[in-house]
Amino acid sequence: MKPLTKPEPLQHISFQFKTLQLLGLWFYIPHDFNCLKFWLHIMCRVITGIFVFIIPPLGQSICVIKLILSRDAEIQEIAGIINLVLTEMLTSLKLLDLRCRRSLLTELKEQMEGSEFLHFHRPQIDFIEKSVKVSEQLFVWLTIGVVIDITVHIIIVPAVHRFQFLPVKMDFIFFDVYKYPYFDIIFIYQILYKPTLLLTFVAIQTLRWGFLLCTISQLDVLIYNLKGMKKLDEGENFLDHESFDGVFKRNVIHHCAIIKFIKTFEAAFGGQFLLFFIFNSFIIGTTAIEFFSIQNPLNHVVDIFWIFGFLFMMIIILFIDCYFGSIITEKNSYISMVVYCHPWINLPKNTKKNLIIFISRNQRTLTINAAKLVPVSLTTFTKVMNWTYKCFALLNQMKD
Repeated sequence: MKPLTKPEPLQHISFQFKTLQLLGLWFYIPHDFNCLKFWLHIMCRVITGIFVFIIPPLGQSICVIKLILSRDAEIQEIAGIINLVLTEMLTSLKLLDLRCRRSLLTELKEQMEGSEFLHFHRPQIDFIEKSVKVSEQLFVWLTIGVVIDITVHIIIVPAVHRFQFLPVKMDFIFFDVYKYPYFDIIFIYQILYKPTLLLTFVAIQTLRWGFLLCTISQLDVLIYNLKGMKKLDEGENFLDHESFDGVFKRNVIHHCAIIKFIKTFEAAFGGQFLLFFIFNSFIIGTTAIEFFSIQNPLNHVVDIFWIFGFLFMMIIILFIDCYFGSIITEKNSYISMVVYCHPWINLPKNTKKNLIIFISRNQRTLTINAAKLVPVSLTTFTKVMNWTYKCFALLNQMKD
């Protein structure tokens, strides 16, 4: 098989970059300031921002306010609109946050292309390829979930009800959305804007996973290389017969590059993690209220299918974020154990000292923190689900 080429680590995030470029939401405009194409790109982005990220949540918010003021709406109807508004607002805020931190995104990309992250030997290359495959699969699976969500929510559910209501409930002050021709126009508008919004959500969400999987694969490579240092003492051929100190130094440099990458990632995505934890609690809570408030379930099989699928997808996304964070912490902690288990008794005194310094330095727990406040871990997952249950209990009490 051919060796790994230099751009290969970027395959963790290649699908996400291409999706944002396809949607015209890429963070960089490849044209000069004085070029006409530059201003056309600006105009397209402004139009996309207004029609995809501003008008929909605004129209839904007006609808919620009118329902609350009317005092005739049921809690599940209000909850259903609120969870969609929160999902759209979350996507918009994450995109805006990443746009403001695009310099950190560029820095992450450059670090992935650095020599420390490139490997040209087996089985190190296998760790990278496996990680890239998982990243691509997660992108595909989430995209399939979004396609199913769009199909059911935008087409099937309205078709079951004979297209008598809009897929996404909206209201505007200046006209009645259920009168002709406004109903038809808004219906077509929702069919067009919803895929763009949800594909943006997929790209931004899986972009985080791509960086996390890249970190995990590099930790796997580092652990393998540290374990392989035992072969140097046994006189076996390993890494072109380099000396123990040379190999260990290279591994230390690799470890420092991984830590730097994680810190840059935390600076770029820490705010998004915190936003997601907060918004996701309310989204799951309001979706659960909508699910358990359905009367006559046999008459609303399609609605139940869509709501349950949406609820399941939001919980799984939260779990994957926290699971990857825990894996990074555990693998980094395991590095000290690997070095300690090396037969270092017979090594020179200076080499022993370097090993002890490395082990001591690595005693600090390496965690990814959301806005430097909350660790991204499975423990946080249980806490967020606890917050979600409290939100659900509060809304359920309001329903009663």
